[in-house]
Amino acid sequence: MSIGVSKEDLRVKYLLPKNKLRGARNAQRLTTAFVGALIGLSRRQYELKENGKYPFNDYEMLILSEYFEIPVGTLFFEE
Repeated sequence: MSIGVSKEDLRVKYLLPKNKLRGARNAQRLTTAFVGALIGLSRRQYELKENGKYPFNDYEMLILSEYFEIPVGTLFFEE
């Protein structure tokens, strides 16, 4: 049974570039390779997630939130 929302529609709505995360990373002058390593990803995998091409897993969001000392909701969901 479908509720009328396609996976592609959800991607467009929720997989947005993570500008606050990018800003926090740049403010501390951290590379994408370093931040990716924090959560066990390669530089390229991390960049794809930060650019909104793939979603972050819940534990990745938690690790980054704790590292930057910014609440998960603020870092990932508020515009």
